[in-house]
Amino acid sequence: MGCGFDFKLSSNSQPDFLAVEVKGLNDSRGTLSLTEKEHRVAGLLKARFFLFVVRNFRESPFHNIYPNPLNSNLVFARQEKRVVQVSWSLSI
Repeated sequence: MGCGFDFKLSSNSQPDFLAVEVKGLNDSRGTLSLTEKEHRVAGLLKARFFLFVVRNFRESPFHNIYPNPLNSNLVFARQEKRVVQVSWSLSI
């Protein structure tokens, strides 16, 4: 839905929802990226945003859960990329 996370967890007993972003790595270590929107939503939702990372898909998968990842021991580095998109058009 393009909302900045993959899963929305709700409960009848709690008024607020939890947001979960899922990422995966083939190995036990590696680099992950958050989109600008995922990063922004994580900052807005704070303790209601969880980063769920499945690691070591290649051999024996295991997972880590990072609540409020922007205010945790994880270190995020901003990266900017410029993309050139080529398209072809014609008038008929």
